[in-house]
Amino acid sequence: MSAEAKACNWIVLPPLPNRQDWVARLQEAASAAGYVLQDWDQDQTPGDAEKPLLMTTSADEALGRQPDASRIAGIVDALGISVPEGPDQADRHRIVHGATQNFAQLAALPQARVFDAQRLAGTPLRLFADLTVTAPEGTRRPDGPMSGALQLYTRDKAIWPGGVLTWLKAPTHAGGFATLDLTGRPRAIVYGPYFDMPKGRWKVVFTLSVDDHACRYLFRADWGGMEDFASQEFRPGRPGVFEVEMIYDWTTRGICEFRLLVMEGVFHGRISLSDLVISRAD
Repeated sequence: MSAEAKACNWIVLPPLPNRQDWVARLQEAASAAGYVLQDWDQDQTPGDAEKPLLMTTSADEALGRQPDASRIAGIVDALGISVPEGPDQADRHRIVHGATQNFAQLAALPQARVFDAQRLAGTPLRLFADLTVTAPEGTRRPDGPMSGALQLYTRDKAIWPGGVLTWLKAPTHAGGFATLDLTGRPRAIVYGPYFDMPKGRWKVVFTLSVDDHACRYLFRADWGGMEDFASQEFRPGRPGVFEVEMIYDWTTRGICEFRLLVMEGVFHGRISLSDLVISRAD
């Protein structure tokens, strides 16, 4: 159906928390406009419909089949990831990375063809010249730390709170900071979140507060992929609040890891790490 697929309009609908509500709305809108909605991920066989509207979770799949991006509409109104209770850290990281791959793919579409919560609020939205849809009503939108962190995919900027990262020793979260006792062996203090990053230069900015004991020790911050990354070592030397800015260039879309490590054994000291501010640096 490759030739037929090029003649079709496409909907990219990632695995959002309200995806089934969207499928119902799209089916109604498609029917009213004379389309037949087809789930391409489930069935790629040619149908008899004169106006098929092809739906997929993958922007890569849509762009591979339909080179005209004006005939593709991506919908990302309720960003969120459901991580089941119980899996170990490695499984949680794989789930997060897998879910965000669909979101990161949308960066390959022109921004005008990606419809987020701001554009979908209130009035009916024209996805194509002959197809108008209204967002589902009454859907509870995710409002936890993960939801805010995922705004990266629609606004090219986001706050990553400590709650989306993995901590070797659980900190106390308050006021945009995660605070903990640094006592212990040399180690990675915090790492994650293993999102799939769109291609481009991305900047992380954070502050680290150290007391008069913790300031004596050597720290290292890493930002980038898991094998290749930017790195900074620093020994504060005095108590206070220090800002760190780092940039890494993802030459292709790929996994992201931030790490903060203490490079020496610590006998006493407390630190506070701010939320991470992520933005494009292109």
